[in-house]
Amino acid sequence: MIVKKKSLSLKRIGLEALIRRLPDHHPRKREFENELGRVRGGEYGEKLLEQIFQKYELPFEHYIFYDLHLRSTGLFQIDALLISERGAFILEVKNISGRIEFPARHRQVIRTLDSGQVDSYECPSVQLDRNSMLLEDWFHARHFTIPIHKAVVFTRSQIITGERENLTILFPNEVPVYLRKIHHSPKVIPSGQLRKIVDSLLASHSNYSPFPLSHHYQVPKQDILKGVHCQCCGLFTMIPYQHGWRCKRCGQSDRNAHTAAILDYVMLIDTSITNQRCREFLHLTCPQKTKRLLQKSGLSAAGERRARIYHAELDSIERLWNTAMK
Repeated sequence: MIVKKKSLSLKRIGLEALIRRLPDHHPRKREFENELGRVRGGEYGEKLLEQIFQKYELPFEHYIFYDLHLRSTGLFQIDALLISERGAFILEVKNISGRIEFPARHRQVIRTLDSGQVDSYECPSVQLDRNSMLLEDWFHARHFTIPIHKAVVFTRSQIITGERENLTILFPNEVPVYLRKIHHSPKVIPSGQLRKIVDSLLASHSNYSPFPLSHHYQVPKQDILKGVHCQCCGLFTMIPYQHGWRCKRCGQSDRNAHTAAILDYVMLIDTSITNQRCREFLHLTCPQKTKRLLQKSGLSAAGERRARIYHAELDSIERLWNTAMK
């Protein structure tokens, strides 16, 4: 049973906006494109794992959490957590292409592509050990005694060489088999307590916010391009036109183009915005028109007149994105 679905990847949406609003010659643009590729790859891997659980039914009571964010003696995030009467199962998903090698002396992963390119990554065992320790602390603080199992799931069919002590490596189709084998072990959690643990996990989850990305990635705000984006030609050349917007470059019209621009601002520049800052970012001149746009944006507001500030929480950012995608 899935009790927490995969959340909308606001980090991916934010990175897409950041890349779109950086000049082509920006020295860090390639870095963010690579980061976006990793985020998309991780999303693909997590979706594949979700499909595996949908395809193979597990013949025992279980509860699955995707993208779980908790705090114990530190903040931590788990790609997939399964809870059953046999314990907790942490699954860390890796979508890494190429040949994978686990060096004997270092806790890292070496990836070699067919092109000969070689890259190194932190070994999944490091993150699994950290998450296991922090999850154990979380259980201990609530007086739960639960064994924790952990494994890394590589989502691609690839050659893996070398071994890492105490690291279980699985491919997606092996996950149900692995869980069924452990299911034959004795029960350690009474059925009544199991539901309490699940409810407590769900109540303790808090969505992670990386915004504003300019602060998160230390990007100077002045590097971020202003204006309203034209989805047709890709330039920031939309201007107010009757009841919507029209591109000065290609003539494309869009009634809702400002929504994406406001979304970009709160994801990249600041999660709070004023009328003046909105006018500057959208290249508007009319305070009253800007006020109407902000009032319709769904952002919470505080203060009066010129001191009025609009705030973007994660749920309002998600609503803005849903509106922009219509």
